[in-house]
Amino acid sequence: MQVTQKVIVKEIMTNSSKKRLKDSLTQKSERAQKEIEQLIFQQKKLEKQFEQSSDAVKNRINQEINKRKQLLAQTETQQKTIDEMPMGTEYTLRETDMLVELDQGSIWHPDQKPVIVLEDGMVKEIRQGW
Repeated sequence: MQVTQKVIVKEIMTNSSKKRLKDSLTQKSERAQKEIEQLIFQQKKLEKQFEQSSDAVKNRINQEINKRKQLLAQTETQQKTIDEMPMGTEYTLRETDMLVELDQGSIWHPDQKPVIVLEDGMVKEIRQGW
C-alpha cells in the first residue's frame, strides 16, 4: 500500500545556492516594483478618465500597492538573511509530499517527517526522522 507523507527538503548553503537564491529574490523584487509602477499608472489613468472615481477603486489599488511594498520589504529582509548566512548552513527549502510504501509490519511514524538534504542540487543525505 502506498501513502502520501510530508517531507522536508533542506539545502546546504554554498556559493552557487546563495547566488541562485539572491537572483530569485532580485527577480521577485523587480517584478513587484514594476507592478507598483503599473498600478500607479492605472490609478492616474482612472482618475483622469473618471474625475469622480470611486473610493472603493482607489482603496483597492492602494491595497494592491501596499501588498507589493510588503513583498519588497520581505525580499529585502531575506536578502540580508542570505548575505549573513555562513557557508555550510542548512536551511529549509520547502516541504513537499512523497509516496511511502507500507506493508504489514512496516514501521511508520506519520507525525515525523523525513528530511532530504541537498547540496548544489544533488541529494547529499536522507534522514528518516524516526
